[in-house]
Amino acid sequence: MKAIRTFRKKVCAYAVVLLASVGLMSPVQAGSSDFAGINVAVMGSVVGASINGTHTGGTSSGGGATDEVTSGTVGGFVPLMGYEVGFNLPLGDVFFIGAGATYVYEGDAVLTEADSSDHATGENFTLEVSDHKTFWIQPSISIFDNSALYAKIGRSMADLNVIGAATGAPSNINGTSYAIGTQTISDMGFFIKTEAGATQYSNIGPIVGVGGNSSSVVEGDPITAFGSVTIGFNF
Repeated sequence: MKAIRTFRKKVCAYAVVLLASVGLMSPVQAGSSDFAGINVAVMGSVVGASINGTHTGGTSSGGGATDEVTSGTVGGFVPLMGYEVGFNLPLGDVFFIGAGATYVYEGDAVLTEADSSDHATGENFTLEVSDHKTFWIQPSISIFDNSALYAKIGRSMADLNVIGAATGAPSNINGTSYAIGTQTISDMGFFIKTEAGATQYSNIGPIVGVGGNSSSVVEGDPITAFGSVTIGFNF
């Protein structure tokens, strides 16, 4: 958790320094009004997701109950597609602020908890994350007439489904997203955004009944890192 908090602080600090320094260096090239208005876009992303968790209890290899606690990390990568709607409001010649929402409509993130040799077989289960939504604000600075840099912070939510030998997981998860990116817009209003960031979710758990054993409990802290490209039109 300390490493995650440090990562978030570094992303935010880097974004603030970068935006401020560019604003001081390039005020004569500002074009924040070029980005003003409502926009719609499609988004493609590659997401790396992991859960750092613990498994308490269960059944030992000899068939008896145990209070053993094991820890580890599970995860994977998944391509996602979605759409985005938002608007940009100029706050001067240089700065503007955006707000909007992103919805992932294709591609479910799947995380599988593998068997341990210290436990009975049949303890595998899958966590499927779907219908991912993020509501965000996006402070931005125009560095040229048609280009901008931005930092983003948002609230993310998704449905959570457990498949396999487990019960008791929450039906949804939520977390906070942080990102930095660039945006370029044409005179006709078409734009492209490139973005990199991370989302820290709330704790998942307790997931109980792993392998059919009511004393077996799994908990974890999910985090995702992502890179995305967004293409759209500004009205």
